[in-house]
Amino acid sequence: MSVAKTRKDREKAEREELIITHAGRLLVRDGYQNLNLDALAEAVEYSKGTLYLHFKTKEDLVLAVATRALRERADLFERATRFKGKSRERIRAIGFACCQFALLHRDYFSIEMTLKSVSFWEKASEEQRRQHGVQSGRVFHAVNSIVQEAVLSGDLPKDVKPQDVVLSLISITIGSHIAATQPELQMLCAVENPIVAVRRNQDLIIDGWGWKPLLKDWDYTATDRRIKAEIFPEASWLKSS
Repeated sequence: MSVAKTRKDREKAEREELIITHAGRLLVRDGYQNLNLDALAEAVEYSKGTLYLHFKTKEDLVLAVATRALRERADLFERATRFKGKSRERIRAIGFACCQFALLHRDYFSIEMTLKSVSFWEKASEEQRRQHGVQSGRVFHAVNSIVQEAVLSGDLPKDVKPQDVVLSLISITIGSHIAATQPELQMLCAVENPIVAVRRNQDLIIDGWGWKPLLKDWDYTATDRRIKAEIFPEASWLKSS
């Protein structure tokens, strides 16, 4: 590969990252429906035509924003899998990663709900959907590997289907992150700390599967301290949980 081509590819990648960064900021501020590509072009100081050279549709652009965030989420999950301990302690480390991600990307789960609509998904290109799928697969594998470990070790009942446990964990986590940050539900349910609410719901669903040691039988506060010290020293939110 020539030096000129290498430089050109690097410049293209840097330009794409710039576009995604500014698109993410506008998306949080204005929402998907009001995301204005003219305003984005002005912000990045490129023509609107240049935006379309990188992203064929607005849906492609929004999906790229979500995929970059999802990549960071997968990175955090894979960090969490390095934690050593009982399988339930290890899945707790994944929950820890969930909360760390939610604090870094407070608006991600609302954006993710937009992605789930059929009309949005059909307008995104196959390549952008593929890239998003790769990162989703990394997230799923991190969780699924620990669930399978729990079944094999006897920490979960032998007749449990790992994918059912994974689905329930994903559902309760995404739902809790969205619900616990809605002002109306915060008031009605007296949610003082959304992170605490999310982690409580994760504990309840895990106990519901009979995943040992149950919450009442283990000092998970000590486990949390180990997770923070060994895997997520930057998690300043732990002291309030």
